[in-house]
Amino acid sequence: MSWTCPNCKRILPSSNQYHSCYITTKETHTNKMSAEVLETFELLYTYLNTFEKIEILYLKTCIQCKIGATFLSIYHRKDRLILEYQLNREEDQFPVYKCKRISKNRVLHRLAIESPIEIDNQLKAWIKDAYLTIRKI
Repeated sequence: MSWTCPNCKRILPSSNQYHSCYITTKETHTNKMSAEVLETFELLYTYLNTFEKIEILYLKTCIQCKIGATFLSIYHRKDRLILEYQLNREEDQFPVYKCKRISKNRVLHRLAIESPIEIDNQLKAWIKDAYLTIRKI
């Protein structure tokens, strides 16, 4: 049964789910990025907009890409983007620097990218798989 937060109007799975009511804008995040990281983000953003029915939320600490549930979180630093996503399998290979099983069928992955050239076919495949994994819920 879903619940709508009375403060931020976000729809959440339950009333006790932790979330941030602090919603920002795309510019709030991109203004803090270096030129190369901004170019990398824009390329990633263009790719994400090819997916069906996604919602992009600009929160205080990250950018969340959702299809019902979050399939990708983007944490920006001045010199890089940190991507966090879930797959139904472990893909512990470069540039992934963290894999953590969070349930029987979910493995959290974290990686960092610094330039547009790092948004290659492998990274796009992992993001697409994360999208499809969450879409099946």
